[in-house]
Amino acid sequence: MMFKLLRIPDFMTLGNALFGMMAIFSACSGYDDLAFILILFAAIADGMDGFLARKVGSSDVGEYLDSLADAISFGVAPACALYFIYGYTHPYLMAIVACFYLFCGILRLARFNTKHKSIPDFEGLPITAAAVVMASYLLIADRYVYFYGVIGIMVLLSLLMVSEYPYPKLRGSKAMGFVALVFALPIMSYFVLPAYLPVFSTVMFLLLLLYLESPIMRVPRKYYED
Repeated sequence: MMFKLLRIPDFMTLGNALFGMMAIFSACSGYDDLAFILILFAAIADGMDGFLARKVGSSDVGEYLDSLADAISFGVAPACALYFIYGYTHPYLMAIVACFYLFCGILRLARFNTKHKSIPDFEGLPITAAAVVMASYLLIADRYVYFYGVIGIMVLLSLLMVSEYPYPKLRGSKAMGFVALVFALPIMSYFVLPAYLPVFSTVMFLLLLLYLESPIMRVPRKYYED
């Protein structure tokens, strides 16, 4: 059976895809905040499968599973969620931008699979980061979320994904611990203290903006690697 080929990191990858599908279902049912929280869960699963693969090794299908899961969770899920939110009032513009985002995300994944994995930086913005930027923006206070702001961010993220700007790989234990904390706060607040969700989401969004401009700032590698 196919399941015999899978290793522990692959099940985390499948969890990533599952969270992506649940995000689509949630957005389709009108649970917008939950959809974006599930995208954050998918991003955590995506980070964990890479960590586990480096620790215990990956299967022959692991790399392909990862790209397929990423396409669902960070390409299709955000595009669908945003169309379900804004498609009723701006159907054509939202459809065009959502499809453009998805196309750029798929191209980004395809290019990643052709590159040598030992290079120190990503070429172009990772699709996971792009989806998390969108999720964090949609989770901040409603009065700061504007339709044309969403459109502008989606177009910017799309262009950054297919750009050649170098983005750092956050693999150091200190960097990963900090990222885990940034993710944990909005997720826990959604389930335990919903009133604080906009606050923690705003912090996440602002920190992600710093990551977006990291190619300009040229952040020294010592700050994100041990």
